[in-house]
Amino acid sequence: MIVAVAGGAGGVGKTIVEKLVQESRFKVVVLSRSERRQDVVLQKAQHVQLDYDDIASMTTELERHNIHTIISAIGLVSDESSQSQLNLIEAAEKAKYTERFIPSEYSFIQTADSLKYTRVIPGFFMDYWGMPHVKTNLQPYTFGINIAKGKAAIPGDGNDVICMTYTADMATYMIKLLDLDEWSEFTVIVGDEVTYNQLISMSEEICGNPFEVHYDSLDRINSGDVTVPPMPDGTEYAESETKEVTALVSRLTVNRVFDLPKEGRLNARFPDVQPVTMKQFLIDAWRKNGA
Repeated sequence: MIVAVAGGAGGVGKTIVEKLVQESRFKVVVLSRSERRQDVVLQKAQHVQLDYDDIASMTTELERHNIHTIISAIGLVSDESSQSQLNLIEAAEKAKYTERFIPSEYSFIQTADSLKYTRVIPGFFMDYWGMPHVKTNLQPYTFGINIAKGKAAIPGDGNDVICMTYTADMATYMIKLLDLDEWSEFTVIVGDEVTYNQLISMSEEICGNPFEVHYDSLDRINSGDVTVPPMPDGTEYAESETKEVTALVSRLTVNRVFDLPKEGRLNARFPDVQPVTMKQFLIDAWRKNGA
């Protein structure tokens, strides 16, 4: 099977490519707007440069490389990137050999019946609470708790359930997903379920020191006047950007958007896969390294 990863040079996309190239039954193609990067992992996959604004040329490239399944990891951070994915979906519909499509998270599907698709829902990525010690391709950012600095800005009372999955585990499940003949409209994957209060408690126990914790009320969250936790060292984000992102994630958290349904999770289909729990993830990342 020839599997293409759109945005395969990015954070989540590269993690998926890392897993795919270990499977000899797949031929892996990285679809990208840019030229091939000098990267050990990406060198193991074929690189195809696309013009996401040209649906006809993308269709031609998908057919030329006999692409069967597309996994999109395009970061939907703008109207332009969202349109790129929609254009890729249209090209996939028209391509002779392309049968299946996994869209990037938080996207929506506008397709005919010619494609099988599923939307993969992994909850929040654990990776952010293991940086800089954990192996990850994601860019550093602080959501709620900066473990290295021992400081936290928590939305609500801290008891809202958040489903978490390590990106490497999500990629493992996605490999399993490729072997299934039938796909559901939504594919839910969960590594663990925790609250911010539990996450703080585990972090304090592992790091051996109490954290400075601030809780934002629902009124502050709804008004957008949220407390922004310290960002990782070396990162450069505008204050307005971090506040906007923090406010959005806070609203999603207190509205329990990350408390994913238990029924129909892919975990039950593949009990042989044992995703890392949040506590073990924190132990692996911080016990030897300290905070």
